[in-house]
Amino acid sequence: MEMELSAATLLFVFLLSLPILVTLLSRKSTPTSKKRRPPGPWNLPLIGSLLHFVKSHPPAALRDLANKYGPVMFLRMGEIDTVVISSSAAAEEVLREKDIIFASRPSTLVSEFFCYQSLDVVFSPYGAYWRTLRKLCTVELFSAKMVRQFAPIRDNETMSLIKNIQAAGRGGEPIHLARHLLSCSNSITAKAAFGQVCNSELRDQFLSSMAVAINFTGGFTFGDVFPSLRFIDIIIGLRRRMWRAREQLDDVFNKIIARSEAQRGDGLVSVLLRIRDEGELEFPIGTINIKAIILVIIYLLLNNHTICSFIFF
Repeated sequence: MEMELSAATLLFVFLLSLPILVTLLSRKSTPTSKKRRPPGPWNLPLIGSLLHFVKSHPPAALRDLANKYGPVMFLRMGEIDTVVISSSAAAEEVLREKDIIFASRPSTLVSEFFCYQSLDVVFSPYGAYWRTLRKLCTVELFSAKMVRQFAPIRDNETMSLIKNIQAAGRGGEPIHLARHLLSCSNSITAKAAFGQVCNSELRDQFLSSMAVAINFTGGFTFGDVFPSLRFIDIIIGLRRRMWRAREQLDDVFNKIIARSEAQRGDGLVSVLLRIRDEGELEFPIGTINIKAIILVIIYLLLNNHTICSFIFF
């Protein structure tokens, strides 16, 4: 029995170590003389420069490293090569003079699941499709006309917020201002996205499913930092939990889209459905594209509202 257990343990250790060995061998076989990299601290195989962030908070560690190695610094975060910019002159060169080169964001496990393979305006690679989405957002979704169109929603929800605070104050109990502000901003966001064709119950279901999805966006996954060990995300069940959250979100989203197709309203979903049916874009969009666009917009709005609400604690 002990012999069988030890054999199984050795097999498991071998399978776990195999990707690491492949990674190390592939790095050694790459000619380093042809790589032009900025100066940076020493790094270890597999974990890279992560040890430099153990003793202090990441912002403080980056500040100390930049003081030593300069405003343009090379770090290897796990298996990911990273260039850190820490001066206004270098940032201007990256963000203004060479913005096209650095415009694309790396794909992550979260963007794969909740942005439908990075079909949204945030994670999609820079190119004709991204330019189409940017034009779509600028001209159709966030134009001055749309902002004015959503003014009654903002006014009504603001008045409801004031009435709710007044009612809570009459009871003599402490008023949780942050909670009221968060509820108001969430309601404004949902009504602007889905319009009046989506009832309050369906909106609440979507916001609840969205909250579950947002919990996965707090940081990078193991596979994001160590691509050769991506299978660990499967072993610990992270991919399975993300898939369940995506299915739950999809189920509610499909109901909202079905109602918007049956009765076109004035929300962002209805606007995108109209553009989809017209088919006049350079890159025609489908239902999945609409989901990706709306999810990222709502995610950004909800996160901004949440940050603002925390100020009032």
